[in-house]
Amino acid sequence: MTSKTIHLALYEQIPRFECIEGCSDCCGPVPWSDYELEAAGLNRAPTEREDQVCEFSVKGGCAVYHARPLMCRLYGAVDDLRCPHGRGPLQLLSSERAHDLVRRYKLHTGLM
Repeated sequence: MTSKTIHLALYEQIPRFECIEGCSDCCGPVPWSDYELEAAGLNRAPTEREDQVCEFSVKGGCAVYHARPLMCRLYGAVDDLRCPHGRGPLQLLSSERAHDLVRRYKLHTGLM
């Protein structure tokens, strides 16, 4: 399987929902795989800012939302990573299921 196929298969298992437009309260430093960097058109991972806000959080939005990494996709969709504003899918992923997805992500991307 290609890296793209693996990533898309993992992303497909995460329930989708709509964030509050302009909110960036969950935007912080997260790991990026090589595939995710390439998909976002980046040659390096975002630098960690002193304020712990992701450098792609600009003007109340995400500059790379279309290619955001797995951890950004999980936020708000997991029982123990709930949105502080009450947004989220109708059915949250269990913490155990989310941990399994992260384990598989790390295993296939070399981040482990």
